[in-house]
Amino acid sequence: MEVFSLILVVSVCWTRTWKAAIADSIIHIGAIFDESAKKDEEVFRMAVADLNQNDEILQTEKITCSVTFVDGNNPFQAVQE
Repeated sequence: MEVFSLILVVSVCWTRTWKAAIADSIIHIGAIFDESAKKDEEVFRMAVADLNQNDEILQTEKITCSVTFVDGNNPFQAVQE
C-alpha cells in the first residue's frame, strides 16, 4: 500500500510539472472509412470541428485529422498502404 501511495504522489507531481510543457498541444487522429461512407467522413470531420470549438473540452489543445478511404472488398488495404 505504501508503494501505491508513493507512486500516486510522484505521478501527481510529475503531471503538474509537465502540464505547462504540453500546453497548446496538437492531437492528430486518423480515420479509415469504406469508400461508400462519404457521409460518415463528413460527420467525423464535423465532430472534430465541434470539439475544436468547445473550449470546455479542449482548453489549449487542438485536434487535426486525416481520413483514408479503403475498398470494401479489401479490408487489408489500409494496412498494405
